[in-house]
Amino acid sequence: MSTRAWTGGAVVGAVIAATLVVVLVTGASGQEASTGSARPHTITVSSSATISTKPDEAVVTFSVHTQDADSTVALNESSRIMNDVLAGMTALGVAEKDMETTNIGLSPQTINRGQADEATVYNSSASLEVKIHDFAVIGPAIQKGVAAGATTVHGVRFQVADPVGVRTNALEEAVTSAREKADALAGAAGTAVTGVIQIREGGSPASPQPYFSRMAVYATTAANNLAVVPPHDISTKVSVSVVWSIT
Repeated sequence: MSTRAWTGGAVVGAVIAATLVVVLVTGASGQEASTGSARPHTITVSSSATISTKPDEAVVTFSVHTQDADSTVALNESSRIMNDVLAGMTALGVAEKDMETTNIGLSPQTINRGQADEATVYNSSASLEVKIHDFAVIGPAIQKGVAAGATTVHGVRFQVADPVGVRTNALEEAVTSAREKADALAGAAGTAVTGVIQIREGGSPASPQPYFSRMAVYATTAANNLAVVPPHDISTKVSVSVVWSIT
């Protein structure tokens, strides 16, 4: 009896000891995990960059408007005029890929409403956007478009043909500047930058802002052709906010 009781007590003691060991190990592991998951020291830096790019593309938009009591006649007439405008652009060497129809419309309109001669007419409209790479062609293109029957010429818009590439270069400069600022601040504080935690572009996505010609059209006395003066450059500005980890 006494021997069995002693043995049982030994077993119970061993179990308790093992349990204590598990508790101690678990506690130690928890301490290590807590230490490893500590938030890193960080520094946040904002920076911006502006790139000036010479425009290499101009956009001119021609619109045609016709009106007739017969909807078919109105639509066919605007189509005829727009085809003449297209032919004029082609004659100047504008590629087909640089011309795009941006609007075709047809709508009824009641005229002299409530009077004896009240009638319904149909308004037809069409718009053509033309991209021009040779700026010397802008003036002649406007003249040919008007001569072909275009009723409206929207202002010349100068832009960069590859805005994504320009914006990418600006972002690279902004991030490089942010790293230089971070290194300077960390060095002054006796630490060092070790990596990037987060990069965020400030504000709305930026791209080269198109330049709209403000009556920059004048008549030359020699050939009586319209000439358009392009802007010197187009500015692209971006900003970034970068969170860096430091030692």
